[in-house]
Amino acid sequence: MKRFMRARMDSFIPVHLLLPKFETEREMIKENNVRIDALRKTNGDKFFYLAEKLSECSEENPCFSFACPECIRRFRLKKISQLAFLCEDYCRWSMVTIVFFDEMVRDINDLNVLKIKNRLRKQLERAMIDDIVIGFIEVDFQVIYQRWVPHFHLLISTRDTDDTKWKVFSARFNEQVKQNHIEIVKYMPIKFDDLDDPLKQIAYICKFMWRRIETIYDRKKGKRKRKYYRLHRLQFANSLTKLDEFKLSDLEFMYNIRQYGCTLKEYVRDKK
Repeated sequence: MKRFMRARMDSFIPVHLLLPKFETEREMIKENNVRIDALRKTNGDKFFYLAEKLSECSEENPCFSFACPECIRRFRLKKISQLAFLCEDYCRWSMVTIVFFDEMVRDINDLNVLKIKNRLRKQLERAMIDDIVIGFIEVDFQVIYQRWVPHFHLLISTRDTDDTKWKVFSARFNEQVKQNHIEIVKYMPIKFDDLDDPLKQIAYICKFMWRRIETIYDRKKGKRKRKYYRLHRLQFANSLTKLDEFKLSDLEFMYNIRQYGCTLKEYVRDKK
């Protein structure tokens, strides 16, 4: 994060003014105090050291941690602007959510982000996808499975998701082997959406807020719905120490595009 935040960026979009629900500085200072308190109440050196790191963070001397809500807010303001400029012709772009149900883990410390990113990259290559794909990996704890579920929210430089290549990708991805003894309530490992509200959707892609998801059955409507909550304290503390381990290059996924400072450039692969 440090290199990206210190790189020069000529143009900014006033994201905090254009998105009514965008987090305020005051809200993030309050959230930081909540995180510090949760970490200090959890036994273990790693929690104590992270609490100290977050408590010493300031705008003048930032910690650049993905566990720090104040640093994340400043990062999001810059990253959302960067991606919004990339998708300026938003009628060409779509959003896709990809869920790796077969990479679910009981313990957040067993999560192998590099392995999951490499799997996704290889699957895109095998399907001969030549569009730009960029976004972030996210992990939520789904109570119904008692597992951490990794998934990607990504921008793709096409509206034609019915193209043969994306159909091949989707078909292969839907064949992922499900974990034994776990019945997926709604098996939808891949979902495409048009980029109709670019700023709001881009903000959703890079939010870095790992949460607990409860699946609730609505008897009146006869449907299941999901509700999002803050993680329980030990899970919350463990998720923060995990986030603190990551660099930007760990959490960000880029395919057919490269980043130089704050500049994104399309990368053309050799076609053999």
